[in-house]
Amino acid sequence: MHKNSPIKIAGAGPSGLSAAICLAKAGVAVEVFEARQAVGERFIGDFQVIENASFLEDASDMLERMGLKKNFFFHPGHQAVFYDHRLRAQRVHSKRPFSYFIKRGPGKDSLDSGLLAQALDLGITIHYGKRVKKEAVDIIATGPAVADGLAKEMTFQTDLPDTISVLFDMNVSPGGYSYLFVLDGRATFGCAITRDFDAIKTYFDLALARFQKIAPFSIETPQIAFSYMNFCLKRSAVIQNKSVVGEAGGFQDYLFGLGIRYAMKTGYAAAQSILMGVSYDVLWKEEIGEKQEVSLVNRFLYERGGNLGLASFVKRAGRSDLQHYLEKWHSQTFWKRLLLPWIKKSWKKESTCFHRIADHWCREKPASSSEISLGEVKTNPDSDNKVIKK
Repeated sequence: MHKNSPIKIAGAGPSGLSAAICLAKAGVAVEVFEARQAVGERFIGDFQVIENASFLEDASDMLERMGLKKNFFFHPGHQAVFYDHRLRAQRVHSKRPFSYFIKRGPGKDSLDSGLLAQALDLGITIHYGKRVKKEAVDIIATGPAVADGLAKEMTFQTDLPDTISVLFDMNVSPGGYSYLFVLDGRATFGCAITRDFDAIKTYFDLALARFQKIAPFSIETPQIAFSYMNFCLKRSAVIQNKSVVGEAGGFQDYLFGLGIRYAMKTGYAAAQSILMGVSYDVLWKEEIGEKQEVSLVNRFLYERGGNLGLASFVKRAGRSDLQHYLEKWHSQTFWKRLLLPWIKKSWKKESTCFHRIADHWCREKPASSSEISLGEVKTNPDSDNKVIKK
């Protein structure tokens, strides 16, 4: 029934293009509407992560099952260095990759350009610089509307050797962490926070100084951008018969804010819903419904433990295989089920918010944080990169 009536998708990010590719491979005509002038335009070639611990299926196998080629930078992570708030180092390792590092942006080896090439090879039509109303599309993949977490990132050339380093210190990244990824002379440094958004520039500078204290390094041709976390729990991710996927639907892991795997899974689920005539809500709940609830409990534990708890996390991460250790964090347990209702009640936001999903749970921001829509963030690399309130 769809072969003569194109499926329309709003958004050409990983979730939207994953859905489009799946549909096109089944012989369905697809049109994608992208508000920007290019795919991945809000990114700067920064390294990001497809996590590989919350599901038993390896991310590489997941891509193959979805019919997605790895025609982009796809670097397995087997070792890293974690630091606690006292800069005590803990080397961590895993036999199976604990994550895969990819690049974002319009560059030739990025995830965005790789998925775009696959889409174009299948004859998918992409309209750039065009916003469409949700009533006119079948799948909404337009990205986040509100920042539940905010990261300022910098990419640059450096003389550092390859390294994956993460600093867990609530004093310089409240509610989050700071990270330095260096691969082949290219680096991404970032500071991710879940509160005090107004002070992101200050926290970024503090975190950068901490990493320079660990090992001084050069910074050449820097570029600045922002990344966001958008998280909510919902009974349904369907709006007026439209499937809402990826960040637009609040599909991210709340523990570390990682969302690319969730984006691709929900995009694929939306496509399968159309092809199989099965409810999209049934498909995404089977895949990640429980995972999102567990990640909320994990987020509570992460923040409640403070720096002492994070120091313990860092120490324990080095005692065994990191992938196995993180896998345990993402597993559902009896006591997490008991804790979840209390957390939802105590953290629930009662007033209106910017999330697109109508019937959902989202968090009341800590007193030291203010909710912002993404239109309130400067993204010009030449600006002072402050969060600006309307």
